[in-house]
Amino acid sequence: MREIFDRGRTARTAGAIAALLMLAALFAASCACAAAPERRGAALTPEAALEYMKSAENILIVDVASKANYERKHFDGAVNIPIEDLSGAEEDELYKKLPAGRPVLMHCRLGMIVPGACERLAALRPDITELSYIDGAPLFDEYNEWLAERGK
Repeated sequence: MREIFDRGRTARTAGAIAALLMLAALFAASCACAAAPERRGAALTPEAALEYMKSAENILIVDVASKANYERKHFDGAVNIPIEDLSGAEEDELYKKLPAGRPVLMHCRLGMIVPGACERLAALRPDITELSYIDGAPLFDEYNEWLAERGK
């Protein structure tokens, strides 16, 4: 009888270990996905965007807010394309000058005008394959502090 009890306990222990390993694998996969957009033109929360900016190599940040808002506060190293201050043709010309082969993250101030800008860039530049935008208020201070700590 004791032998059956011991086998049952061993099976339960092995099952618990297997379940823990599966949970650990799922957690690791979810962390990796949070850093990178799942599809082209994906909306990222400000927190997910911050993690993505920290992990994406050679990221290009495009701020589509007005020039006045950009001058007030922006991500260090961001490119400003102030779509509200430009004609459609001027906006397209600036999008055409963005380099290909780099991940692009777009943002405005509250996530209201950037979805349309992201759609426009996606249609105009199919060669920019990694494209997303911040759906909400960007975390300027957190990213700029992180950059400063890295010495960039």
